[in-house]
Amino acid sequence: MASFMKAFELLISKNNTVILDELKEKLSHIENAQLSEIYKEPSKSSTFKETYNRPCIETLQKYTTVAKPKNTQQNTRLWFSRFDEFVKNTQPAIDLLTLYDKKVIALHLCEFIIVIKTRENKEYKANSLYNGICAINRFYQEIFKTNESFNIHEDHEFRSVRDTLHARMIELEEINNGDYNGADPLTNEEMIQIFEHPDMSNNMPDGLLRRVFLWVECCTARRGGSYHNIMAKYFKERDDGGFNVITIHDKTHQGGYYHKTNSNQHPIHIIPLDEIGVHGTCCNIKKYLKLRPRNAEANFFLRINKDPKGINLFPKLHI
Repeated sequence: MASFMKAFELLISKNNTVILDELKEKLSHIENAQLSEIYKEPSKSSTFKETYNRPCIETLQKYTTVAKPKNTQQNTRLWFSRFDEFVKNTQPAIDLLTLYDKKVIALHLCEFIIVIKTRENKEYKANSLYNGICAINRFYQEIFKTNESFNIHEDHEFRSVRDTLHARMIELEEINNGDYNGADPLTNEEMIQIFEHPDMSNNMPDGLLRRVFLWVECCTARRGGSYHNIMAKYFKERDDGGFNVITIHDKTHQGGYYHKTNSNQHPIHIIPLDEIGVHGTCCNIKKYLKLRPRNAEANFFLRINKDPKGINLFPKLHI
């Protein structure tokens, strides 16, 4: 208590440098004393001394290599060998394994992206070409790790590569071995006919489920099986009454290079507010979410409760 009062008297006196330094020194002494207690040697008589065995180099390699799937490693080797083959054929004096000039690598990558085809001389799918460039990027990251960072998706030296890949992917999306693979979209008249069908009534559980499913399909254009992975928390209602829907891109999504995301930020689909007097997308989604039981699973789409005595329309099961 006496030491506390002395310290208090020092604080309320003149705040000169000497006094402040004296207080800091006392604080440091207390902190060091606490650290010494933490790192104090335990009593040998009361504590069992445990021994440890260091893992061998083979064990370490086992765990570090298992982290990378074999298919990924094979794909990396395959695509770099194709790139190396292309460069040796067009520029025999260039050795990619000893080339550390990003601008020269970028030029060769642009040429490679434009001309590369399968061994059967057919065009690659857009997503296959994208995965191939990612594989080459992984290979170079291993080569460059002792020199400097290397990232085709971020480094400014590879801006031309990203532009070329984007344009080439869009070109490949429009053709598949010479055949156009475009979709046959529904017309406005067909959409009206579907929504006005009695089986699509939002006053019935089955109809509301079908109606919401079709709205989500039209607004997000997801692929078939991926609807199982849509979660209720992905639907964020905006202040204006519309929705932002978080989109987790499908592995096979094709929309050009710049439509892919390489960051931790998930893209969103914007569902606009319904027009005044119209019970449209947002109205149906709000009703569907409101009827979800509190103990429902996280999935957005749920099965219909067929029990006529059930309180909620949707039980704790998802489709």
